Amino acid sequence: MSLQNLANVTSQIAGMFHFNASPLATGLIVVGLAIVFMVLIGAIIYGLIKAFKELPNMPFRTFVVLMLVLAMFLIIVGVLLP
Repeated sequence: MSLQNLANVTSQIAGMFHFNASPLATGLIVVGLAIVFMVLIGAIIYGLIKAFKELPNMPFRTFVVLMLVLAMFLIIVGVLLP
């Protein structure tokens, strides 16, 4: 079954019950994006906490590499923003 056929069937079924599925679909997309955003923020916070716990025990060479990676990331973001 193609997506067009599926859309036709679901619109006919929704039409029988006078149900508009567009707001529901928009709501589900918003909820899904909110969940993805919360997971992403949680992962970033978890990573930062883990990195700050590891920072005092880190050898100097590893610390320098970490700072270089951070600097390159900030430069790339600065170039891509405008």
